[in-house]
Amino acid sequence: MSPVILYLTVLLAQPNAPGDFGTISGTAVNGTHGHTPLADAEIVLRASQEGAFVPVAQMTTDALGRFTFDELPLESDIIYLAGVNRAGVHYPGPRVRLDATHRAANIKLIAFDAIESPAPLISHRHEITVHPGKGFLDITETLTIQNPSLTAFIGTQEDENSPITLRLSLPAGFDKVTFDKEFHGRNFQIQGGHLTTGLPWPPGSRELKLTYRVPVTQRQAILSRILDLPTENAILRVIGKDIGLVTCNLPASTTASAGEVTFAHTTLLRAGAKIELQLRSVPLRFETYGRWLAAAALAALVTGSAAFIRRRHV
Repeated sequence: MSPVILYLTVLLAQPNAPGDFGTISGTAVNGTHGHTPLADAEIVLRASQEGAFVPVAQMTTDALGRFTFDELPLESDIIYLAGVNRAGVHYPGPRVRLDATHRAANIKLIAFDAIESPAPLISHRHEITVHPGKGFLDITETLTIQNPSLTAFIGTQEDENSPITLRLSLPAGFDKVTFDKEFHGRNFQIQGGHLTTGLPWPPGSRELKLTYRVPVTQRQAILSRILDLPTENAILRVIGKDIGLVTCNLPASTTASAGEVTFAHTTLLRAGAKIELQLRSVPLRFETYGRWLAAAALAALVTGSAAFIRRRHV
């Protein structure tokens, strides 16, 4: 017996008085075409279990897009979540609790048509924060990505590879990538020197936040970031003690404070535009200075030996 069926059996086997069950019903509609009913759409009902939502039942809608899940246990600590599947994308609805005073819930599930191209995505806000460290730059990026269309963007299938819906062109040499949300961390991978994902993008807005590190081996460092999407608001901040002279090809902002330099561009930038930051005094690790000193000592030794040999032959 699968864990899903077992979990549903346990739920339904809990002692309940006659009539001690609830119902979740509703309608699935097509948001691309004026909320018209979706006939024969697959509806999946999930229930909370140990912090996760586990599928417990599924059905298809009738000709009017209607569905009903009945004989559901009335347990206030159980959260139910119904969703509709369409073109490979799952659209969850509202979370529902059923108890003795709320035995029934009626919900609407909205799904959309899917497109493979062109990508409708734009970045409403792309904020980059740079914290210089000894021998590295810690960088946090926060993107508010919007799909302003009424279709879900699913990307184009290329050969045997999965579709790519978003590619992040992080600076060369990046490593130690972490995401603010575990969900995004599971769905992004490094591919060809970029971070990529095949996540579908339904209409609406989604925030993406990640942190990574770029190693630095010279006091003067140049950081380049190519924008992957048309960007309405690009903001770059450098924060730290004694950050020294900092220049950027974005306009300087007047809102900077002590220990912080801010640059901002508040009109639309095209995809492919480059943000370039130059830092003149990045602190380096002692090992880096040590390599320089060793190289300088070696050069001095070679020069001195050559001079000594020349003197002996005079």
